[in-house]
Amino acid sequence: MTSYRSGMPPSPTSIRLRLTWGQRRTFVLSVLGFQALVWADVIFNGGRFGGSWRTALAGVVLCCMAAATWWIGTSLTHRGVVVHAVPRLVIPWSEVRDIEVEYQLGISTVVVHHGIGARRRTRLAAPTTGPLGRDSQFQDKVRVMRTFWAAHRDLDAA
Repeated sequence: MTSYRSGMPPSPTSIRLRLTWGQRRTFVLSVLGFQALVWADVIFNGGRFGGSWRTALAGVVLCCMAAATWWIGTSLTHRGVVVHAVPRLVIPWSEVRDIEVEYQLGISTVVVHHGIGARRRTRLAAPTTGPLGRDSQFQDKVRVMRTFWAAHRDLDAA
């Protein structure tokens, strides 16, 4: 005899929600275009249009920022909501009071209300959707966050 859950796939231990490629694309391609123009000016024009080691260094910093957009996001783990930012923030499920969608200037973002004594709000960098960075799976991601919260908040209390 098999158990009830034997035929079901195991539930994930963590879920990672990132910005989509469409949301990162404009910034990443702009940075790469900037670097290409700076190096073309340095190599072919001797820096006549302002290309120098300082503008190339600024471009390297921008490239690092563009690469970091892949890292930005939110993880849902058995411990709580992990906000990938500097510094990293972990919000235990027992402290989460509400997960809501906030609309501002046509952009929808997820806000986590948390805290035991003091009420805190943390606006998440991902998932988000808006006119310039549309995420077609935004509502599904919010539903997954709320489902994960509902499944794990009772475990922390026990």
